[in-house]
Amino acid sequence: MFTSIKKEKMPRNFDTEIREVFNKKYLKVFIRDLTRINEIQAFLEGLNCTRTVNISNSTSRSSPHQNLTVYPSRVYDIEEVQREVTVALESYFTGSPVDPDFVEEGISSISDNAYSQIIDYINLLGRNLEKSRDLRVNFDEERSRDYFLPFLNSISRNHVATGETFNGIGRTDILIQNEHGENVFIGECKIWRGQAQFTDAINQLLDRYVNWRDEKIALMIFNKTVQNFTDVIEKAKEAMENHPNFHSFIRERNSTSFSYLFKHPEDNKRTIKIELMLFDFT
Repeated sequence: MFTSIKKEKMPRNFDTEIREVFNKKYLKVFIRDLTRINEIQAFLEGLNCTRTVNISNSTSRSSPHQNLTVYPSRVYDIEEVQREVTVALESYFTGSPVDPDFVEEGISSISDNAYSQIIDYINLLGRNLEKSRDLRVNFDEERSRDYFLPFLNSISRNHVATGETFNGIGRTDILIQNEHGENVFIGECKIWRGQAQFTDAINQLLDRYVNWRDEKIALMIFNKTVQNFTDVIEKAKEAMENHPNFHSFIRERNSTSFSYLFKHPEDNKRTIKIELMLFDFT
């Protein structure tokens, strides 16, 4: 008597499978749309957890004729790589293509529309990461920053996102520049350690990382210890509005993302947009 076994269908965009050869584990990634395989290969190679990503051919009738072979970086186990690649690809396919409206006019060379698209994309990525507790539990400020960089690098061929880059008199966590080396976006990642230290983070961002031409920035806050996340949100908003450079509140983008206008630290006749984004990693 034969028993019918229901075969699990491949997800809409991708699937992953851990394999092993000669006691060394690696990850197979199967992409449904093979026209994007080179793009996705480059994207996955930007993740901290991956050492090498190769395009491999397959003659199996049960899988696409090409797939990706992912080898982990030395300090990552294969299960962690699988989790990070899965979350990354879910975010990639959900939010791609972003295609922000970069312009070559104005001091910052970025339109308000592009700024909003970048902020919305970061919010999407952060919310997806919130869902994966096993992955984000070990994320510190540096690891959180590195998680966002490959995505931000994939949104424009003429712009580059880098981490720990000198700007002003310090190293900013995320800096997006155009092909002329001009800043279009600054992002700073911080673990929530109370309202006083958050105010220090605002001061650090304004005093050390912002120059006269910068006008669109973001503060990305990760809560890892406070169970009452609403309390964190309220205290962060209070610190923003009580800051000496605070000019006005623009809008609530969503329940954890807020837009502000601040007086520019180097010129009180200019203003600077700051997006406050909070993510719950408890």
